[in-house]
Amino acid sequence: MKVLLIHTDGYSIDVVGKYNTKEEACKQLNFEYERKIEYQEMFSNGIDSEWMKSSHCDNEEAILYINGEEVHVWQIVTA
Repeated sequence: MKVLLIHTDGYSIDVVGKYNTKEEACKQLNFEYERKIEYQEMFSNGIDSEWMKSSHCDNEEAILYINGEEVHVWQIVTA
């Protein structure tokens, strides 16, 4: 069984990585989500608290609203 972590920003879809277990993919999912938040805080004005309330990250998917136009979605898929 292979587990894929897929990401889209609404313009493109990419495979972040291929993993042997769902736990490995979940760990990377959380890392990618947190890394994107840190990037926004370091290199832009951060993310408004209202957008953060709408964002979430769980064991199989994450959605991060940067603003009203930029959204990042990650999903774990078993292949």
